[in-house]
Amino acid sequence: KSHKKLKKTMNLAEPAPEVEAATADAAVAPESVYNDNEYLVAPAPDVSSESLDVETYKVAPAVMVDDPRRFAPNDKLNEPYRNPELDVPVEKLRTGSTGITFESQAGISRGIQMTCTRQCLPFLYDERDFVSYGEISRYIVLKDTFCFVYGEQTDPNPLYIVPIDSLNAVVEDPKKPHKRSITVSPMANTNLQGDTLETVLLLDVRGSLAYQFTFDTTDDEDVSKRFVEAVGLANSIGKANDKGTEKTEP
Repeated sequence: KSHKKLKKTMNLAEPAPEVEAATADAAVAPESVYNDNEYLVAPAPDVSSESLDVETYKVAPAVMVDDPRRFAPNDKLNEPYRNPELDVPVEKLRTGSTGITFESQAGISRGIQMTCTRQCLPFLYDERDFVSYGEISRYIVLKDTFCFVYGEQTDPNPLYIVPIDSLNAVVEDPKKPHKRSITVSPMANTNLQGDTLETVLLLDVRGSLAYQFTFDTTDDEDVSKRFVEAVGLANSIGKANDKGTEKTEP
């Protein structure tokens, strides 16, 4: 009675009546399941292991119509890759009549190349470019008024030769670098080159940067000084040669 009173006061609905458990009849199999002859696959036929009687064809060997090397420059093809007698290794420069004035490992660069984009849109580039020392490292030899640049000390020939008789060698101040030079192997969190590196600038008569040579002073603190002196000697030789040429002219 208390439940009926509670339902009336709360205005609740009557509970649903109880129902029987759900049942279902088994599905009737279609007639096609029992009559499946149309789905049967015929057994594979026996294959004889005997070799098949198939006619084979033989291709005649190719016949060369003409010698393709007849028109080739055989004399030049048979020449050696290079003539060792014409090589200019470092050892030959050392044993020459005048000897050498300087040789060392150095990082060589021509500095920043002022392209049209760099001149017109300078904000696209960093304030200073930089490069690693190992990337530009070469072996250099100064003889007379020339600087011979080798990839390695043992190379048979130089990569290129730089005339230095008209260039002025100046040791660069890393805190006040040349506006066209690049920083070699900068230290962490700064754009200053490493403490063991020293750069010498080769400037032309207008003060423009022609080349920069960076030396590792770890094992030789005076290497930059000796290079500057060697370039100065090349300038003296160049001036002497110019005076001699002027005297011989009519």
